[in-house]
Amino acid sequence: METRPLVPRVVPLTHRGAAKIFRRADPRILVLMVAALGLITLISASGGLEASMVGSQAAGTTVRTRIGAGRLYPGASVLSGSGLGGTRGDSRLAVHAEGGAGETGMKKVFVAGATGKLGSRIVTELLKSGNIQVIAGVRNPSKLQGIMNEFVSEGRIDRKYTDNLETVTLDLESESPAGIQSKISGCSTVVSAIGASEANFFDTSGPRRIDGDAAISLVEAAKAADASKFVMVSAIGTGDKMFTFPAGLLNLFWGVLFQKQRAENALKASGLDFTIVRPGGMEKPKDDFKYTHNLQCFSEDCLSGGVVSRQQIAELISAAILNPEVSSDQVFEVIAETPEYAPNRTMVDAMQAQIKVMGNQG
Repeated sequence: METRPLVPRVVPLTHRGAAKIFRRADPRILVLMVAALGLITLISASGGLEASMVGSQAAGTTVRTRIGAGRLYPGASVLSGSGLGGTRGDSRLAVHAEGGAGETGMKKVFVAGATGKLGSRIVTELLKSGNIQVIAGVRNPSKLQGIMNEFVSEGRIDRKYTDNLETVTLDLESESPAGIQSKISGCSTVVSAIGASEANFFDTSGPRRIDGDAAISLVEAAKAADASKFVMVSAIGTGDKMFTFPAGLLNLFWGVLFQKQRAENALKASGLDFTIVRPGGMEKPKDDFKYTHNLQCFSEDCLSGGVVSRQQIAELISAAILNPEVSSDQVFEVIAETPEYAPNRTMVDAMQAQIKVMGNQG
């Protein structure tokens, strides 16, 4: 297998760069950071983190040794090789309609967290496919209507597609299990785009209640409602990279990665067909980031950092739902990089060209 020297831009901060930061930092600040991270880790672990881990990769995956125009990493290989042509971000390529169709023959997809910055973009991309009826579970339906009106005025979506959007009032923190199940009933796919807001940093139980308990309740309801697929938005750093830099710093937000791991474990153990998407940082990249940075998918526990836009993640999730044969029981760690490191692929190709890196990355 052809290999090249590791290019440290796989994440925005290399071990060497991190070492420089730590050498220059005030030792007292570093001690406080480590102590805080350790304390939050202990609190989160004692709050119910499941000790048992479920296997990370589906057995029998075809492994290819070519990564095409992309960067090569020591020990890297492409999983389930690519071969479809197309243009960047075309999440509607190779669409296969399946299951969960109502009287109109359209596939019904339930989206939780639909008023969020990512969730609203996921709803938009699913609607634009023309093949999906979206049921949006939100606390405030009028807020979502306002967002969609704004997206229409900005030209993100044609008004005609919004006819396939239905909203239901749902608060995952207070709704009963039977109530959640009734809202999901009839949907073949459930998408979880929920997460505690870092703007509410002093809400110390937020990550446990939302990223952990609420996400698990949604998984259990999807199972009870006979949904066939569940797509969960998680985060890079969930899993074996939880204590690496910089991903591990997310746990300073009251152990949020531990809570996301609880939810991931519940989904993997549920028996539902799953797709878990672990994005890199999404705060800084704008929607036009995809025109200068191409999406790159890695397998589970490969990365400790990186950035990607919410728009790119929304397009990837839409493609994963529309093309289940390339996303079944998969964990994708997702970042976006400049063309010299990541080729211009369709979303389907990006999933098929998933990179697995042996050893420590980032």
